[in-house]
Amino acid sequence: MRIGVDIDDTMCRTTEIVHEYIEKYAQEHHLNDLDIMNDEVLKREFFETYIEQIYTNAVIKRSCADVIRRLKNKGNEIYLVSARSDTFFTNTKHHVLEITEEWLKKNGIVVDQIILDAFGDKKAEICKKYHIDIMIDDNPFNYQKILEKGCKCILFDDRAKYSLDENYATNWIEVEKVVEKNYFDFFHRK
Repeated sequence: MRIGVDIDDTMCRTTEIVHEYIEKYAQEHHLNDLDIMNDEVLKREFFETYIEQIYTNAVIKRSCADVIRRLKNKGNEIYLVSARSDTFFTNTKHHVLEITEEWLKKNGIVVDQIILDAFGDKKAEICKKYHIDIMIDDNPFNYQKILEKGCKCILFDDRAKYSLDENYATNWIEVEKVVEKNYFDFFHRK
């Protein structure tokens, strides 16, 4: 089976570390935290300054590495499909792909392929193009677009942000159960 996995806020706690760095940036520049994300120039400067540290230091979610390792060891192909991109950042010393590969290595995760620049409708198109059997993503927009392309998707939500009755997992152990044991039933509930 080909399993697609989003990185940020699915595999790791990106939002939390972004907020930490926003506070730091705001203090350094005598700004209000909210001003940074509401002003396109400030937001771009913030991410140009801290994107490497954010991606490098994002904390992996509990059981994520173990579940991906077990799924991979059972013969599944793991594709990371992420909106991460070099397109937005010109001041980084390393490419986003290199930073991501180092983060995976640090966390003991081996994947078959990393596909970047997958944002908006493009993520769903990539799932279809690469014949992803099931995608795991934290974004409801991506979830809906992937389903519309005829692909299966699990909405990953470990912070109780959404209320969904179907195709929903709150932790990586649930993801593993869906993929390994309950795949058919999970997507055919009434």
